[in-house]
This record gives sequence, structure tokens and C-alpha cells, in this order.
Amino acid sequence: MITLPQTDVLLVEDGDEYLLSLQPLPGGPRWTQAKNASQAKAHLVRTSYAGVVLDMRFDRSPRGDLVGDLQQVARELGGDMDRAYKHLAQHQGLYILAELRAQGWQGPALIAYDFSRELRRFEMLRQLHGPLEWIGDDATVATWLSKLGQWLPN
Repeated sequence: MITLPQTDVLLVEDGDEYLLSLQPLPGGPRWTQAKNASQAKAHLVRTSYAGVVLDMRFDRSPRGDLVGDLQQVARELGGDMDRAYKHLAQHQGLYILAELRAQGWQGPALIAYDFSRELRRFEMLRQLHGPLEWIGDDATVATWLSKLGQWLPN
């Protein structure tokens, strides 16, 4: 059985599914949850984290909590504001990561999204926002244990 290091990890998600699944993992880590970019940035100012785990989709978040250039996205989508909001919600984890990097946080990030069919896209994201890894958003507890065991510093 993999035992994870007891270290502090920030978990950014719009629900509680990941927190409820990951909190009981053997040995640690200690999870702190943020529900949006503003909360995540505030946590990173106060505490040193070994890494950040981000959900990709924030489709339950209030529109006012979403970050990203809404007007730019709307222009790219032909002016359709509803599609722009949906785009921000569907990719919010990446927008939050960009905000954290802009704030100066350079630690490792793990995003919950299946990039197995988008490996070139992921490599470009890693170059832009690295260090960055991914885990399928439908991963089992065993997969999470394995990934976190490789990803977290000992």
C-alpha cells in the first residue's frame, strides 16, 4: 500500500467530491480547500503548500466567481456571452492556475482532467504553466494514491 507524505496541499474545486474522496487517504496529505481563484490566492499568501490540485470544470460556480477574460472569450466565440461563460466554467481550473502563476506561485500543480486524447495540448500547457501533471477526473482511489505518491515531494 502506498503511504503519502504528510504535507499541505491546496485543493481547488467547486464542489466537495475530491475533498471527501481524498481526505481519508492513508498517511496524509493535509488538504485545504478553496472554491474559487480568490480563495486559492488568499490561501497561497498565508500558507506554503507542497502543491495544488485543481478541478478543471467549475460549472456549479456563480458566474461572478469565474476568472478569465470574459470579453476576450466572447469575442473569440462571436460575441456569444452564454457560450463565453460556459467556456470559462469548463476550463476554469486552467484559468485559476494562470492566476496563481501570475501571483508568483511556482509549485507543482495537478489538474483533474483526462488529457489522454489531448497530449499535445497538455504539453503546451505544461510549458506555459509547469510544473504541471494531470489525472483523469474519473480516477479511482488507487489511481489517486499512485499519482499523488509520484507527484508529492517526500
